[in-house]
Amino acid sequence: MKYIREFLTITLLLFLVVSCDDFSLDLKVENFEHPNDDILTSDPVALTATAGSILNNWFMGIHSYNGPAAAMATMADVSSCSWGNFGMKDLSSEPRVAFNNKSSYGNNVTNSYFNALYSVLSDANTIVAAAEKGTEFENPDLVKLMGKMGQAFSVGYLALVFDRVWLSDENGVVGEGAVDYKEAMVFALQKLDDAIALASSAGVSIPDTWLPGGMGENSTLVPFLNSMGARFAVGNVRNTAQKGQINWDKVLAYSNAGLTVDFEIFMDDVNWYDLIPKTYLIYPGWGRTDMRIINLMDPNTTAYWTDETVIPESTSADARLASDYGYLSSNNFRPDRGTYHFSTYRYARYDDYITDWVMNVVEFSASENDMYKAEALLNKGDAAGAAAVVNAGTRVIRGGLDPVAADAAAVQAAIHYERVVEFSYTGIGLGFFEMRKENLLQAGTMLHFPIPGKALEAIPEDYYTFGGNQGVAGEDYSTGGWR
Repeated sequence: MKYIREFLTITLLLFLVVSCDDFSLDLKVENFEHPNDDILTSDPVALTATAGSILNNWFMGIHSYNGPAAAMATMADVSSCSWGNFGMKDLSSEPRVAFNNKSSYGNNVTNSYFNALYSVLSDANTIVAAAEKGTEFENPDLVKLMGKMGQAFSVGYLALVFDRVWLSDENGVVGEGAVDYKEAMVFALQKLDDAIALASSAGVSIPDTWLPGGMGENSTLVPFLNSMGARFAVGNVRNTAQKGQINWDKVLAYSNAGLTVDFEIFMDDVNWYDLIPKTYLIYPGWGRTDMRIINLMDPNTTAYWTDETVIPESTSADARLASDYGYLSSNNFRPDRGTYHFSTYRYARYDDYITDWVMNVVEFSASENDMYKAEALLNKGDAAGAAAVVNAGTRVIRGGLDPVAADAAAVQAAIHYERVVEFSYTGIGLGFFEMRKENLLQAGTMLHFPIPGKALEAIPEDYYTFGGNQGVAGEDYSTGGWR
């Protein structure tokens, strides 16, 4: 089994605590043994190495077990687990309670994620600034592209998860304080559009040493960036009412230019490895698939475990129940923590990964991009076009299900079904973002995380949290729910 690795905690970015303008130096003595910042930030060799680490640092930061990905999966009732690790039990216990955001809380799942992404943003800002001031890189377009991707991916993933984000770019701190997740995503998409334009016009490809797996070629990189734009735009809303604020024309443009093949990254089990979701949410003895998902595939199976002791193997017209999911005849979760955690199935599609550990894995599936395209068409009033996209994809090809009718409600249900059945275990948080968007998270579930308690102490700012009844109803915590 994959051994547990610890990541070094990254210090909170200086700009979150104090501006450089607050410092004054009476003496300016040049230290030749320790060069000044201008020298350090203009060394093309060092900065190229920084550029090469951007995507790895982003990937490892968001897929870490120290992050919120596992908790979000159980909060969304896509996965189920009663173990206390990674905040899974605390944040999926019923009834839902407020998140313990104190710095002393042992299962704080946001601090490392927060620090890791701001570290990526800081590095990205440095290399974009260097490229724009004329540092003599061997491939300046590549370095600048990595910086723009780092800016977009770091801020985008902060916006998806937190209520507020501090913005900065190559020109310094943006604004006078944190902005809400909506404004942060506008900023992230602007940086992503910059990256798309640069990659398209300059024909830039990312070397395999920086992005292993053979997908860094420009022909797959540009579609991947466009698909990320669709993911960001659709996944960032906190409730169903906000769906009307999504720029569906832009989502359609992104998805039309997006992936037509699965985007994969090579896991070498040394520098690249997917701990969440493809290890701890599927490894035997750890996370299981929530019964709600099995019920979608087989309505004769209960969606919620109550007094049952044994639930027989389910059957489904969807071939993926047999190919992607594994039946378990018993449970190893503690009943005193709530039998609602129990499940008869685990996700088995990536069993080859948790056996070999060294292979390509899917980070962004073509099916995910298809569903953004279908949802955009549906919200633009083209139910027939949306149905055609769904029926040309994994619903029929992999699932063997009947084509969905060109009916708006049926198409919406089919899109939701594909999101939770087909690719919830690729990128992080996909099931959570979908359930959040459709008002399906159980009542009291956080709709986003507060700024980590350690960061609040460092700023300093008063403690706050969300969940249960903490925050604004329907904006910070769910008032809906699938049950």
